[in-house]
Order: sequence, then structure tokens, then C-alpha cells
Amino acid sequence: MGALPRSPEGDALFLCSTYRPTLVKFVEQSSWTACCAPEPGAFHWGHSSCHNEHVLGGGATENEFCARTAALTLLWVPTSADREDLLEMIESSLEGGTAPAPSEEEFDAEEEDFEEDEEGFEQPDADEFQRQLVLAAEDPACDRQPVLTEKGEEMHFIVQTIKRWLWHCPQGPLELGLAGMRALGPMALAWSATLTHALASGPQTLEELQETLGAVLDPETVEERLEALVNSGQAEALHGTGRAPAYALTDWGCEAISLIVAAVRYELRYPEADVLAPDVFDVEAAFQMALPLIRVPAAARGTVRAGVRVPEEDGEELVAGSTVEVAEGRVASSSPLLDRSPETWATGAPLDWCETVIDPDEAALELGGDVALAQGLVEALHGRLFGDEAADPRRLRLG
Repeated sequence: MGALPRSPEGDALFLCSTYRPTLVKFVEQSSWTACCAPEPGAFHWGHSSCHNEHVLGGGATENEFCARTAALTLLWVPTSADREDLLEMIESSLEGGTAPAPSEEEFDAEEEDFEEDEEGFEQPDADEFQRQLVLAAEDPACDRQPVLTEKGEEMHFIVQTIKRWLWHCPQGPLELGLAGMRALGPMALAWSATLTHALASGPQTLEELQETLGAVLDPETVEERLEALVNSGQAEALHGTGRAPAYALTDWGCEAISLIVAAVRYELRYPEADVLAPDVFDVEAAFQMALPLIRVPAAARGTVRAGVRVPEEDGEELVAGSTVEVAEGRVASSSPLLDRSPETWATGAPLDWCETVIDPDEAALELGGDVALAQGLVEALHGRLFGDEAADPRRLRLG
């Protein structure tokens, strides 16, 4: 396979070449989906000192590179590509240089194969990968075989979350296919390189981003990754007067945190050696992306410490998150600086937060103080990222 120069377009070509609709179609056409799966948009829910310090870690490749939490999973689940190839691409995207990518001729041939696959689907062979995801039907309500394992259900949830996010693209709905990978790829790689994290903290000029990310990305790569986010509608330039434009995440770019949450839940339930656990900066970025999107009840007022207990290598725990001030039905302010003795709080481990935001009925968080206020904040996060408001973003414009 030929190598293209390192660029967002080269990454997109590589990801598109690895996209396989097999798993996506399988979970949509299997008996499990027909009998048990939620409809799209209607899910059934039974301050770090340096944000670059954990980009590289011990793990999977020969030089012990591991992917930042969520990045590898979001590229691997919808593509079913070789994890080593994807891991190499993610590592190359941080270090510059080149990564495996098809030539234009190979890409055109791949697109033809994809279109042929769309016309006629055959059930995949039960290889080792599929055996992890598929079991014979045991539920009497499912009169056809096979059905998904719990791991398969988790992967299906990620696929559905990605599809719904693509449907909300401000430039028009995208399908989870070649076009969708051109949005998903830049998002996952920007998260991997912490470009998303930097933008989530507030608008920054290109020069400021290049300085912030200088430890992991060269200036040209920062510019290319930022351009990919802007071109796909996930970031935008805020034109002022007398200075270079500052860039910020769009609402759609912030909504991508739902994909991160779904992928992190999967990774924490099914750990792999080639993926890092969420770190303090991941936690802070998650809240900075999600909180500006939400609405809370108009009567809600007060301050909540949303805290995540992040394990450290020495066995200790750090509490990271956001101090959230709520007033007049919205988040009035938020800060990664946490009050050591809050009057109201919601606290839990990373998996507790993922499970509760996806399904508030899981009730995995510790709530204290004004419990109604804390619970209202958690439910607002759920509603905006995974509930009715996520299914139909127009609801946010009402009232």
C-alpha cells in the first residue's frame, strides 16, 4: 500500500480504505437488532499542570506507544481495521512524517468495493473477532440467530452514537461511510493530539495553539489538524478586529464528547493494553465541552462540584472535573479549579460518570448537599448528550 504525505486528507483516505460496513450492517440486520436494539435517536438505557504529559505511554507498539483514551476505539469499532495499523496511524499523527494510506487508484477501487457491499450483504464468517461479539440466541423473544454478546451490544452502542452525531453535522447529515470517516477521523485524531482539549478551554489563535501543543505537534501539523476541524464543521474562526482570528469548537464539535464518553465506557469495561486510561486533562476537557451545551430547570440555582476520581500511577487518586455555577436555566460559569469543601457535589470514578451520564438510572455517582441540584445537572448532561435533546437538537431552541 502506498504512502501519502502526512495530512488530514491522507488520514481520511486511510480510514476510508479500512472502513468495512460488515459489523455495522450485521448489528443492524441481525435478530438482536430486530428484537432488542434501540432505534437511532431513541436509546434505551437499562487541572493538570501539563496536558501533554500522558499522550505517550507504555503499551502496545514496539516503542511502547499507547493511544489516548477513546481515540483508537472510535476509529477501530466502525472500521474493524487492524488495531496495529490504526495505532501506527495515531502515533504518526502525533510525530509527523508519513503513515500507511492508499494511493488514489487504490482508494477508488476500495470505494467500488464498498458500493458493491452495499448492494448485497452476506453474514460474516464466525472468526475469532466475531465470536467475541456474537452468541446463539437464548432470548425466546428472538426467533432468529444470532444475537450480540454484551461486548457486541457495547460496540453497537458506540456505532449508534457515532451515527447520530454524524446526522447532526451542520453542513448536512452524514452517513457512517466514506463521508462520515472524513469527519470522524479528524475528530478522533484531534482528541488524540489534545487539540480538542486546548480548544475546549477557550478560543485560541493558531499561534497560541501551536505554542500550547508544541510538545506533541509541530506547527504545520497543528495548522493542518485545525483546518480539518474547521472544514468539517467542528471548529470555527471567531473573527475580531486588529488581531489574528481565534478558533473555537462549534456546538457540533462539542457534541463529539458523547462519542468520547461512549468509547471510554467501552474501554473501561473491556480494557486493552494499547489504550491509556482517562487522565486529568481528558476529564477537564470533557466537562468543558459538555457543560456549555446543556440546559437545566429554570428554578435551579447554585454551585456544584462535578468531580472525577482519577487514579494515579502511585495508587493515589486525584479529583478533577469542574466547578459549575447554575442560574436561570443554564450553566452561568464553569472552571476546572475545584473547591476542596463544596456545598454540593457529584463525585465518582470515570466509569461511574460514563455510566450515569449515559443512563441516569444507573445512579453510580455520589451526590451530596443540594442533591436535587446535583441530580439535575447530571440529568441535563444525559439529556443533551444521549437523551431526547441529543436525538433532536431543535428542542434546544425552544423556550
